[in-house]
Amino acid sequence: MRIELVEDQWQGERRWVSPARLEVRWEDRRAYIELDQKRQAVAAFDPSVEQWRTAELVLWKSVPFELAEFNRDSSGSITVHDVPALAQYLRVDRQDLESSPAYYDGPDLCVPWPTTELIGRTAAALYPADIVDYIEEQEWTAQEHALHGDSFTSIVDRQDYYIAPDDARRRFIERTLPELVRLRDWIGVERAAEIEGQRMLLDRLGRVTVIAERALEDLEPRHKTLVLKLRKELAAALEGLNTLPRSLPGRSSKPR
Repeated sequence: MRIELVEDQWQGERRWVSPARLEVRWEDRRAYIELDQKRQAVAAFDPSVEQWRTAELVLWKSVPFELAEFNRDSSGSITVHDVPALAQYLRVDRQDLESSPAYYDGPDLCVPWPTTELIGRTAAALYPADIVDYIEEQEWTAQEHALHGDSFTSIVDRQDYYIAPDDARRRFIERTLPELVRLRDWIGVERAAEIEGQRMLLDRLGRVTVIAERALEDLEPRHKTLVLKLRKELAAALEGLNTLPRSLPGRSSKPR
């Protein structure tokens, strides 16, 4: 097939190309150009690496894949697979997700960085549990490394390396801490503090519950009736609360 390049810069150049290289037929060019312009408008955004990383982690932790997926492109766009369901999940108006320059490509909606940030911040505030888990794991790991150092195997040369406690502490402050600050910001600093405070209380409650259970076990052989009564009262007081320990790799059980 022979094509002619019609823009002035090509000066009427003509080429022979295989039809397989042509993206659309000539009669479909207007719709193709319109869609391409929409794609370019979404691709024009340029979030920082730090913003991009925060969005990736938040969306992975708080938005189901069947609703929307982070495209992992440099512009920080998202493909929304089910607009009504995502709007309901985030408790926002559908129009908030469809705000320009978002565009539909078939049944999916492609949204730009500002909407990505809106989705991420809203989801983080509504569904922060897994994000807070991640923050706590990073802080716990940093505390261990600050005390004992960090040993790891390089994926580049397969050699074993050791980082001294002071270096591990410095690495956390320079690399990891800013990320955790951004995550708390997306959750909402007050909201994040509230959740972490609640978890601390549940941690203490879990410890108290274990002590109470041990005391009841010691009393049971001599005071079965009293112990039965106290167990019922304890169960009623703890109804609806999850004080079971959460297991983390390389970490002792922590009541939740």
